[in-house]
Amino acid sequence: MIRCENVTKDYKLGKTIVHALKGVSLKIKKGDFVIIVGPSGSGKSTLLHVLGALDKPTSGKVYIDGKDISLMNDEQLALLRRKKIGFIFQTFNLIPTLNALENVLIPTFPVGERHEFVEKAVKLLTEVGLKHRMLHKPDELSGGERQRVAIARALINDPELVLADEPTGNLDSVTGEKVVFLMRKLMEEEGKTFVVVTHDPSLLEFATRKFALKDGKLYEFKKNHEFRKYIEG
Repeated sequence: MIRCENVTKDYKLGKTIVHALKGVSLKIKKGDFVIIVGPSGSGKSTLLHVLGALDKPTSGKVYIDGKDISLMNDEQLALLRRKKIGFIFQTFNLIPTLNALENVLIPTFPVGERHEFVEKAVKLLTEVGLKHRMLHKPDELSGGERQRVAIARALINDPELVLADEPTGNLDSVTGEKVVFLMRKLMEEEGKTFVVVTHDPSLLEFATRKFALKDGKLYEFKKNHEFRKYIEG
């Protein structure tokens, strides 16, 4: 489903060049549940943005369903993201003037007013425990509630691929378990593909691939006990 070939990403900060990704190569199959860990500043969010066509690599190639996304124009990339990819951002990226239900419906526009989309948005918000908070705006919601709105929004268009940046990081343990259960159900019953940046060890048990990103380089762990030892320090 996704293939990266020797991807690099550099940023210029003043006179300094930051090498966020250094020759990352990766293949992800449909139905995989990939988790990526690593210290702050190691390039995890940058990698998610490159995989999801939100950012372009400095060099190297990214293929989605066999298509080189560097050859796509902005309109084609926007269509690809809307139809195939759901994003769960660590910073939520909710629109402050819209309520939770309206925020979830954003990826469905310009047809988001249709009954079936509203019905699905209500169902998703109910599944993440926000049925009673649907008409509240982001500044009336806690961090954990805003995170759940972001999760529901990522799933509204029934994406094949979900890219999640710390999806349980702002949630209490009970709500986190509900979100993990929902992601697992979507993977096992609907074959959705997940790439998740996380520090949550509860995701380890059903991950199909486990990676660490350190200093811009990606390392894969084949054995759970080695990976658990790594994330526990």
